[in-house]
Amino acid sequence: MHKKNKKYSVVLNGNFPKESSLIEMIYNSDFIIATDGAANTLIDKDLIPNVIIGDLDSFKKDQGQKLNIINIIDQSKTDFQKSLDWCVENNINSLSIFAISGKNEDHFLGSLYILNEYSDIINWRAYSDFSIISPSIGEKSFNSFKGQKVSLFTLNDQSIVSSKNLEYELDKYKLLPSANAVRNISKDDNFTLRSSSNLIVFQSRE
Repeated sequence: MHKKNKKYSVVLNGNFPKESSLIEMIYNSDFIIATDGAANTLIDKDLIPNVIIGDLDSFKKDQGQKLNIINIIDQSKTDFQKSLDWCVENNINSLSIFAISGKNEDHFLGSLYILNEYSDIINWRAYSDFSIISPSIGEKSFNSFKGQKVSLFTLNDQSIVSSKNLEYELDKYKLLPSANAVRNISKDDNFTLRSSSNLIVFQSRE
């Protein structure tokens, strides 16, 4: 049984964070899910994941530790999708995600599309050394700081977007899949978005 108040983290096989606060978040997780080759990095850092999920084409099988491995061969899904499916099946609906970017740009873009698909059933937030990435559905408020860079993306056909407390306010703006809403700026310690469909929101860490 997985408890709702536990901190669950998924670590992908991208660039492991260098920022100490992010590394601490991973170490302080109650339950760590590693996607395939990400387990190599975690074990090298003396951090044993609670479960390793994937087709195991990248994982070094001679680690020697007693590990909980779920081998899913299905090539129609990425290891990240398999991990998210496993979370849904196990009633884990709140996740922090690390090492999502770097190494392969196509994997990063693909992972954003995957997260967009799961935004209605999983409350997720992804962290890199440069950004905090999270979904926005309907009306949502975000903790922020004055001068924080805020970029909005829709991966659907379009989204009608309004904002509050951004330097360049949006008023029922028709946002298409494009770069038309990047590098806005927060004016306060919070901002609010309203959107007709899923958005992916990037907030700068500095």
